[in-house]
Amino acid sequence: MEERFQRTVRLFSQAVLYLVLKPALDELAKQDLTQVQLSCIRFTHHHPEASVGTIADGLGVSAAAAAKLIDRLVKKDLLTREVDPQDRRVLKIKVTPEGQKLLKSICSLETEFFTTILKRMPPDSLEALERGIVNFLKAALENPEQVDEICLKCGWSHDLDCPGNLRYHELTGHDKEKV
Repeated sequence: MEERFQRTVRLFSQAVLYLVLKPALDELAKQDLTQVQLSCIRFTHHHPEASVGTIADGLGVSAAAAAKLIDRLVKKDLLTREVDPQDRRVLKIKVTPEGQKLLKSICSLETEFFTTILKRMPPDSLEALERGIVNFLKAALENPEQVDEICLKCGWSHDLDCPGNLRYHELTGHDKEKV
């Protein structure tokens, strides 16, 4: 049973990757962009005026790697750097209108592909799948550090009813900070 279930979960993960995320990533490749670059744009969108250090922490990379990534995206006119008027040593990173347009396009593709699949499922199966995934996350996330590690870092859209936040609250007695 466990081996079959593991195989089913791996197959599920592959289906999400290849049928939802890969088509959107293929669109990125046409524009000479990588998944990491998209992650940087998405993070910056959710964290307006983030610093290089904040982006590095959010993406789990070094400050030097984040700076190089930001440089590439600035050259592609997808991000901008602006000096903080309160502290000229600090640079605020922002998504350009072109970056916003790209992000909206990619997110729409992901949503379209995901929704198409979900619409084929009976409502009771969809509800059972969501309950199962939430319960899997509860069982998998044994400490707050694990929740932090997999957190999507949604920034201003941080939902208190996010399964990650709910598990964090169960473990610590308080909600996760907006990141």
